[in-house]
Amino acid sequence: MKKLICISFCLILVFGCGPGFIYPHLDWLIPWYIDDYISLNSDQSSMLKSRLMQQLDWHCRTQLSAYAEYLRDIAADFEKSSITYTSLESHFARLLKHWRDLMRQIAPDVADILITATDDQIEELFSNLDKENQELRAEYLDPPADELLEIRRKKMIKRLDYWISSLTEEQKLAVRDWNLQLQPLSEEWLQNRARFQADLRRLLARRADTNDFREKLSEMIIYPERSRSPEYQEKLEYNKVVTLKFIVAIDRLMTPGQRKKLVRRLNSLAKDFDRLKCEPEDKVAAVY
Repeated sequence: MKKLICISFCLILVFGCGPGFIYPHLDWLIPWYIDDYISLNSDQSSMLKSRLMQQLDWHCRTQLSAYAEYLRDIAADFEKSSITYTSLESHFARLLKHWRDLMRQIAPDVADILITATDDQIEELFSNLDKENQELRAEYLDPPADELLEIRRKKMIKRLDYWISSLTEEQKLAVRDWNLQLQPLSEEWLQNRARFQADLRRLLARRADTNDFREKLSEMIIYPERSRSPEYQEKLEYNKVVTLKFIVAIDRLMTPGQRKKLVRRLNSLAKDFDRLKCEPEDKVAAVY
């Protein structure tokens, strides 16, 4: 199930081609991954497992049918070649709502686990985040700009190859033009990430005030854009516009065979959501 949940937030993969393009990197806040950053004691591990089981049950019973419907709606638009900028904006808004619904659901659990954290565990958390920040800087900021540009172009071609098969020369030119139009975000993304983590550290220092901590942490998780600088948010919006226009262009350039493959993949993923059973043994297997 976890794999399908992750895929559901990358349905149109071009929405996520680059660091912090649409969603911030908050994986470490989600209970599936928090124990990758903090060594939990037995009580915390028990709490994590119990809460996670409850959340997977909620997710399976209340969200998967909506994901399947969402996929079929996108597939129908592509099948009819009726994709427009406005329709993509609508699809994106639905995707963002699903994301916020998930964050709103799990935020209290994240808060409850962090409330129990010792000072040593908090230090461990930020030490691990610092190491990750350095790795992200080495991957997304340190290489020469032309090298990063080429990496992004190749990644997009690979993603499109998965969804619609090998690109035509005209489609490759569209990828090149999209890639050149995007504004670089790595520096602002890493700065925003550091700002977010600094705000979190200050909030964790006041975690003894449990009600205030839960409220403020939930707001940070659900609405991460509120910590962004105006310049960063403006670039994000610009890149979103460029990318939605690029998807419309690719839709117009698709061959009948490519369109058929894309629609088949989207509908197949929808069927995967339909077939998923909300049984305890399935949920355990999905997590461990």
